[in-house]
Amino acid sequence: MKPLFLLICLMAFPSYGVWFEASGQALIINGDKQHARKMATQEAIKQALMFAGAKVSSVQQLADGLLRDDLLEVRAGGEVDRVELIDEHIGSDIVTVSIRADIFPQESMCDGSDYRKSLVTAWFPIRYKQQASLGQIYDLGKSVPIQLKEFFKLTSRNADIDSVQHFYLTPDKDLSQQAIMLARKAGGQFVLVADIVDLSSEQLDGNILTFWRQAPIKRTFAIEFHLVNGITGEVLLSEQISTLAEWTFEPHATIDANSSIFWDSNYGRAIQALLQDVAQRIDEQVACQPAHGRVLQSSNEKLAVNLGKTHGVNIGDRMRLFKLKQFFDPMGNLHYQYQLHPEEVQVIQLSLNSSVVETVSGAPLSNIQPNDFVSKR
Repeated sequence: MKPLFLLICLMAFPSYGVWFEASGQALIINGDKQHARKMATQEAIKQALMFAGAKVSSVQQLADGLLRDDLLEVRAGGEVDRVELIDEHIGSDIVTVSIRADIFPQESMCDGSDYRKSLVTAWFPIRYKQQASLGQIYDLGKSVPIQLKEFFKLTSRNADIDSVQHFYLTPDKDLSQQAIMLARKAGGQFVLVADIVDLSSEQLDGNILTFWRQAPIKRTFAIEFHLVNGITGEVLLSEQISTLAEWTFEPHATIDANSSIFWDSNYGRAIQALLQDVAQRIDEQVACQPAHGRVLQSSNEKLAVNLGKTHGVNIGDRMRLFKLKQFFDPMGNLHYQYQLHPEEVQVIQLSLNSSVVETVSGAPLSNIQPNDFVSKR
């Protein structure tokens, strides 16, 4: 029995997993209220666990435990710490049951075959522009994300940078809001916000035996980056890493930061090695995240979504639709509400970066709009 609707509220507590609250509804058939109650409870638990990415052996057993004891604590592979029955309402023809689950999805057990995740970013500003005067590499922040995008193509297993927007973000101001706006504009699930924080240089002391040669110049390259969930604004990863290499160009030469001359130099290769490390760290961070896409268009009971062949989508794949809302409680804590559509959709048309879906059952799609979401889970 499918629920008529499902609403999941998510709260993140550091080191304490994630609480999901789910409400399931089931019809009362032939007056059997207890069966409807059991089915509503079972469906609420199942959908909450599936959406969170957890795996359990017997949802029915969890539901039976809740209905018998009104409180159930269970461990299933370390993923589900606690499940509670928090509310129920039995009407004339519908039973509504609400549960709360403390879920710890196991990263080591995540679905490695999930769709590739979509990242978007923009140019990386140089925090101290005067440091770019050596070589006049003021456009380095435009070429670095392009190089990073190539490393994702070559080495990433779980994600790609789909778009590099041609403007600068300001990482020190409203990071989450900027990320949400960029994700909405460019269509990505995750947003990479970064800036170049150090381009300083130092000329080393020359050797008295080689006084006719110019003393070598060592130059730093440091980047601070933030990986942000473009749907919720949650910052998933914040790091600063740096490298140091010899600047082999003449002190007063002007160097094109987009040229092969620059990227084939000692300094350029050192930056590339650092960017490969950044790509690997981000790829590992998103590996166990479920793949989400956005609804691009709704027409004639069909939806266009921004997941396609490049993300690993195939004809016949099934997805779930959901809406996302956020609110603050009286204590000022931010909460997210995931409202799942009761119908599954499946892919019927496929292109490189998008696909067309329709409901599996043929039922009409109601109240779905552009910038709602789809998820493989």
